[in-house]
Amino acid sequence: MKISIENVRPDRFEIWRRLRSLVYEDLDAEFDQLEMKTYYEADDKECFLAIVDEVEVCGMIEVSLRNVVDGCSTSPVGYIEGIVVLPARRGRGIARALLAKGEEWCRSKGCAEVATDAELDNVSAQRFHESMGFQETYRVVEYRKDL
Repeated sequence: MKISIENVRPDRFEIWRRLRSLVYEDLDAEFDQLEMKTYYEADDKECFLAIVDEVEVCGMIEVSLRNVVDGCSTSPVGYIEGIVVLPARRGRGIARALLAKGEEWCRSKGCAEVATDAELDNVSAQRFHESMGFQETYRVVEYRKDL
């Protein structure tokens, strides 16, 4: 099995959208399309796709730069916004390859740290991040308010 990691291209937006739906379950379609366009055009965001044997797109990682991240002491901080591999392809090193590419991108943008998050009830995501070398820093419920 050959794994390649490539920047997302417009002709792969539909599979990217399907992969995103596994990570961001509650996004409405209009917001999803807007965010994908932003990732594709922005210098401080990137999406990479995992392709197996040059034909099957089976995973993705979205990375960005953040000025401040709880638990980090440098800036900018590379941030893994989302990472997913299709269930049938898990356990074969694809997520590790995606993460390596994401970390490479973060280093190229001047980052000394990379961070990520997982929902409080998503124990499998927490275990995955820990297995990839991430250390838990905080547990928090975030809030927002319109002004």
